[in-house]
Amino acid sequence: MRKESIPIVELLKEAKGSILIATHENPDGDALGSGMALYLFLKKKGKEAYIGSKDGVPHFLNFLPHTEEVISLPDGRFYDIGIVVDSSGFFRVGTELKVGKKIRIDHHVGGDFYGRHDLIDPKAPATASLIYEIIKAWDESAIDKDIATCIYTGLATDTGFFKYSNTNEYTFEVAKRLVSFGAEPHYVYRMFSERESLGKMKLISKVLDTLTLYENGQVAGITILDRFFKETGTTYEDSEGLVNYPRSIDGVEVAFAIIEKPEDGLWKVSLRSKLNVDVSKIAERLGGGGHKYASGCKIKANSYEEALEKLLGSIRQQLSMQEKAAV
Repeated sequence: MRKESIPIVELLKEAKGSILIATHENPDGDALGSGMALYLFLKKKGKEAYIGSKDGVPHFLNFLPHTEEVISLPDGRFYDIGIVVDSSGFFRVGTELKVGKKIRIDHHVGGDFYGRHDLIDPKAPATASLIYEIIKAWDESAIDKDIATCIYTGLATDTGFFKYSNTNEYTFEVAKRLVSFGAEPHYVYRMFSERESLGKMKLISKVLDTLTLYENGQVAGITILDRFFKETGTTYEDSEGLVNYPRSIDGVEVAFAIIEKPEDGLWKVSLRSKLNVDVSKIAERLGGGGHKYASGCKIKANSYEEALEKLLGSIRQQLSMQEKAAV
């Protein structure tokens, strides 16, 4: 995981123009934590850096330092360098950007490749750990409490606070270093996980009523309709993490949350698995991607029933392929 030579470091050291760091739409802890850490570091190094998101800063991440500086995308401006973090490509930003050189920093399998300055490592526990390696290769002494908090948030949230399969010795080594620079584990956990609204509790209640088992209990899914948000006074960002409810059921190998997004004319899908099923393959067949244990996609369909059948069809195909491979 440690990087001896990172081409993006030399590029950024020599950069004279503007640099935009962009997160994927509806940013999670790793996307915004990674982006903010790199942004704050580049600013300390005297670079003309900016960070932007199409969907702003979600409530559960507004504790991150300097999030008031996140700009709304698109802003119509041209940037000499565009860096997309924790994303399979610039298309995941969710809007068109005007940038010169494109760079991707990510830990997902597959996706777009823009050149030698990309930093893509599927073995990394989080994109945040790659940001740490970039900073370490340049000037680790520049890491202050704010930068450490941002990196730690990305690392902790993408490993399920150190309980997912991407947690290893290296993960804890990085976490230890970040704590030594001022990151506070309890603070990050409390701010990320223990500030839910009453509306979200009501949303969870409605969503759990939709929980259904498929394929003899190997698959479990929940449905989040747009009207649920309206009825509970919540927003799309409140659906974050709800897919873990069906995932927690004993015997379930694949869990999904299918979320209605009428303004985009599609259904957003989050996929999770425990041990045996590679949900990235399920997502890829539907135009998405991600990790073996956590992936997502978008499904264009004329109805919920059509979207659900497309999703279940891809899940069944993956279950069948892996059953045959095991024989």
